[in-house]
Amino acid sequence: MTPAAAQAVLDLALRDQPGMEGGFWRADVGVVAYAFPTYDGTGIKRDPPSAELERIASTAQRAQDCAGLVADVRPGLREAVAFAACPVATDDRRLIAWTLLRVPLLAAGTVNTLILAVSLLLALVVVCGAWLGWMLARWQRQSAHLREQLAQSERLATLGRVCAGLAHEIRNPLGTMRMKAENAMAAPADRREARVVGALEAVLSQTARLEALVSSLLALTQPLRAERQAVDLRGWLKTQRNAHAEAAQKHGVRITLAVEPQLSDIAMGLALFDPTQMARVFDNLLLNAMAHTGECGEIELGAHRTRRGALLLWVADDGCGIPADMRDTLFEPFATTREGGTGLGLALVREIVQGHGGRVGLAESAKGTRIEMELPWPES
Repeated sequence: MTPAAAQAVLDLALRDQPGMEGGFWRADVGVVAYAFPTYDGTGIKRDPPSAELERIASTAQRAQDCAGLVADVRPGLREAVAFAACPVATDDRRLIAWTLLRVPLLAAGTVNTLILAVSLLLALVVVCGAWLGWMLARWQRQSAHLREQLAQSERLATLGRVCAGLAHEIRNPLGTMRMKAENAMAAPADRREARVVGALEAVLSQTARLEALVSSLLALTQPLRAERQAVDLRGWLKTQRNAHAEAAQKHGVRITLAVEPQLSDIAMGLALFDPTQMARVFDNLLLNAMAHTGECGEIELGAHRTRRGALLLWVADDGCGIPADMRDTLFEPFATTREGGTGLGLALVREIVQGHGGRVGLAESAKGTRIEMELPWPES
C-alpha cells in the first residue's frame, strides 16, 4: 500500500469519527501514514502527535506480537487518551493500524477554577498560619509578662506576710516589757521593789523569746546542707521519743512508736537522711503535738516504706487538730495558733524536708493532727 493510498483510507475511515486520529505503523519505519480529518484547528493536520508517539509504538508493537486487537488508556487530570491497534489484513503482515481518541474529563475552565481555588486556599492557610504564629508569640510575651508580675506579687505578698508576722512577734514582747516597766514605776514605794523584780523577770523572759525568734529566722535563711547517713530507724525514733519523754510526762502525754517490721534491717547501711537535721524536724513537730494534745493524749512516731519506694515518716496526735482556715498556710512563716509560738517551726520543718529532696504535708486524720514527711529512698 502506497503512502497516498494509506492516507486516503485513513481519511475515509476517520472522517465520521469526531476527535479521533489514527494511522499506520510498521516496526522498521514507525508511523507510515497519519490522518486527523476532524481536527478543529486551522489547516490539515498531517504530523502525528509527538507526545504520544512512544505510547503509539508500544501499543502497535503489542498488537503485532499478539496478532490481535490491543487497547490502552493513559489517564490524566484534564483528559484521558484511549489507544487501539490491530494488524492490517494485507500481504504485509507488519503493517499495524492504530487510532487515538482524547476523552475530556474536566473542562479547561473548570481546572483553572480549581487551581485558582486551591491557590487561594493555600494562600489563606499561609496567612492564617502567619497570623496564628504572630498571635502565639504575642500571647507568649503576655504570658511571660503576667508570670513575672504574678511572681513579683507573690514575693511582695510573702514579704508582707513575713513583715506583718515579724512585727507582731516583736511588738508583743516589747509591749509586755513596757507594761511591766510602767507598772513597776507606778507602784507604791512599799511594792516597787517586788514590781521591779517582776518586771526584770518579764524582760528576761521576753528577751529569751526574741532571741528564739531571731535564731529561728537565721535558721530559715541559712543554706541547708543535708549530710545523709545510715540510720537505724527504730533506734533513731526511740532517741527522739526519749528526748521528749520528760516533757511528755509533765503534759500527761504518751509517745508511741509505729515502725514497719524489718524496716530498720533493710535501711541499715543506706544513707537515708541527715539525723541531726531531721532531729530538729521531730523536735518542732513533737513540741507542737504536745502543745495541742490534752492530758492522757497520745502522740505516735512512725515510719514505713511506701509502694513508690520512698520513706514515709510521720508524727500524729489525737489533739484538737488544725483549724480549716490554717490548713493552706500551715507551713508558712508566722502561721501559728499556739500562744507564745513564733510560727517558724513548721516553716523550718518544710525547709529541712525539702532540702532532703522530700515533701511534707498535713495528712487526713480521723482525730487530731498527722504530719507526714516523704523522703527519697536511696538506691542500694
